[in-house]
Amino acid sequence: MADGKQVRVILWCIPRTVSTAFGKCMSNLDDVQIINEPYVSAYTIGPEQLQRPIAKDKFIADTSEIDLAFDVGWDAKKATYKFIKSNLLEAEYPGKKVVFVKDMSHGIAWKLHMLPEGYRHAFLIRNPVKVFTSWKKVLEKMGKALSTVYSLANKNSIIPENYGFGESFQLYEHLIKSGIEPNPVIIDSDDLLENPKFILREFCKRTGIQYKDELLSWNAGDSVVQKWKSSELFMQGNQLCGYYEDAFASQNFYKSNPTPANRADLPEDVKICVDASMPYYERMYALRLRPEKQ
Repeated sequence: MADGKQVRVILWCIPRTVSTAFGKCMSNLDDVQIINEPYVSAYTIGPEQLQRPIAKDKFIADTSEIDLAFDVGWDAKKATYKFIKSNLLEAEYPGKKVVFVKDMSHGIAWKLHMLPEGYRHAFLIRNPVKVFTSWKKVLEKMGKALSTVYSLANKNSIIPENYGFGESFQLYEHLIKSGIEPNPVIIDSDDLLENPKFILREFCKRTGIQYKDELLSWNAGDSVVQKWKSSELFMQGNQLCGYYEDAFASQNFYKSNPTPANRADLPEDVKICVDASMPYYERMYALRLRPEKQ
């Protein structure tokens, strides 16, 4: 476990919330170990998987043949929840001042007893309209790459049972009620994109991380990602499907486009996801880290 000087933080996310760019941002910390999406890899493609997405076997077969130029961490096909907790998250990281984990809430929400010890916890959320508009595009890209059909309308196509937002709220309540994290930091990604310096400074202050202005920009490409610990299959899959592509190409946080104001312009499957998610989002949004001091 971590010694008294080492800070360990998990940022629990919903897909398509600028979370991978946040991981690149945190990579600019001094003496940091980044761990990328450990539980969600177990959830999706590990031996104890809760979800069996369409074309999972084809995804594994196609991505396993892709050679990476770097060693990224673990074989998700063999990664049990016990392995993730004990051998990865609770492992010793000597010489590291910070261990920063970026993961998806739905990967742990069904196994809350497997939460690792010694961590501070925070959340990253975003307006569901933007989340599912982006998610739809990614699923279409993945489906094309795998010659299959991924859809927001099909709950067996990677979409969590409660759309990610319900799982985040469930985890948030558990952390408070259990006393693990009495006041988790919640960041809305649009607030982050609008005012990254203030949000990052406050996030670091509240989680015990030493802030520095170097967090505001980073190099394009995946050079820093090569130092992360991540599922080998996830990184191979990115080579095929490109779901990390925009984040890897990024160099800073930039303002996003406005949320579409006309509901009628949204596709029907996006509307269904948004309507199911919005109550959870609104409750967490009201508790978020404000972009300006109140």
